[in-house]
This record gives sequence, C-alpha cells and structure tokens, in this order.
Amino acid sequence: MRDIGKNIRALREKKGMTQEALAEALFVTRQTVSNYENGRSRPDLDMLVKIAQVLEADVNQVLYGLPMDQDRRRMVRRLGVGLLIWAGIYLFCVLTAPTMNDLIQKLYVSLPMSLSALLSPALWLVPGWCILELLGLARLAHPFQAGIWVDRLRRVLLILLGLEAALFLLQSAVGVVQVIQIVSRQPEVLNFPTIPVYTRIMNELLIFNALHPQVYAIPGGALWLLRFPKP
Repeated sequence: MRDIGKNIRALREKKGMTQEALAEALFVTRQTVSNYENGRSRPDLDMLVKIAQVLEADVNQVLYGLPMDQDRRRMVRRLGVGLLIWAGIYLFCVLTAPTMNDLIQKLYVSLPMSLSALLSPALWLVPGWCILELLGLARLAHPFQAGIWVDRLRRVLLILLGLEAALFLLQSAVGVVQVIQIVSRQPEVLNFPTIPVYTRIMNELLIFNALHPQVYAIPGGALWLLRFPKP
C-alpha cells in the first residue's frame, strides 16, 4: 500500500490522462493529485473509490497496482501484431518482386516505383516501433508521460505519415489502372495529371525513400515513445 501514489500515476498514464484531467474529474486541484502521486498525502477511502471509478480500475489496483503479467501480456500481444505486420509487408515485397520487374521492363509503368516508395519505409518504420516495444518489455525504455503535447505530436506525426502514404497510394492506384488498360489493350492509357508541385514532391520522396528507407525507423520509434497505439 505504500506505493499508492505510484499506482495512481501508472493507472492515470495507462488511461492517457493528465494530472489536470484527473483533478477535474475528482473535483480537486492538480496539486492535490500531484501530492497523491508523490506520496506527500494519501487519499481517504472515499477518494480511493472515486479515483478507481475515474480511472476505470479496481480499488485493489489503486492500492496494490496492476498485475505485472497483465501489462506484459498486453505488450507481448502488441509486439506480436507488429511483427506479423512487418512479416506480411516483407512477404508481399518478396513474392511480388518478379512481377514488378516484368512491369518495369515490359510495360514501363510507374506502379512498381510507387509501391516500393510506399512499402520500403514501412519495412523500417514497423521494426523501429517493435524495437522500442521490446526495450519496453525489458524495462529499458519508457514512453513519454501522457499529456496534451504528447497527443499533439503523435497526431502531427501520424498525419504526416498518412499524407505521404496517401500520395503514393494515389499514384499506385493510377498505376494499377494503367496496367489493366495495357493488358486489356485499350487504345488510351490513363496518365496522371502533371501538377508541378505534386510532381516535384513525389520525385523527391521517390529518391529519398529509395536511398534512405532506414531513416523511417526513427519515426517508428517516435510513435512508440508518443504512446502509439494509445493504451
């Protein structure tokens, strides 16, 4: 019971709440919550019940903490999912490589390049996250404390990665249409409209992703530090 403060903090962070948000839900000041977590004061029984309700936990979890195995099992499951995603992307790249080479040599379409620019970074992004998750399991790394700035940074990073993926998905979709039209011997083949700014950005990204895909391990690890996925 001497670790009640640490338990409150762990449960609060697990739920992704700030001290201010917890204090508001409990109708106390942020300093009161801080005092609870730092051990300078202890909540009474009624407050313990309220804390458990707000944090969607059991009173025993507030008193004695989360079972270690429960948290570790969750991390192991997430790591397993991450490794499966990586293995799926890798197998797709390996199995489709001969077909993509034929498309480049015989049909001269941009589909292989756009798919490569999309999937090569993912082959490094996912391991970047998995390595931090593995270090977290070994208690050698810890995500940032939940808060507004962590949520905002996570959202910005996800938006940037999503926008880049959307650019290549759009070009890949046009490439698929081109392949279908060429194979079916249609007289006219769909061409992607020439947009100077878009074309320049795409060319820069194609070159960068082809030469430096390993850089994407950094945002992969950053996503873990920024609590992605949210608990």
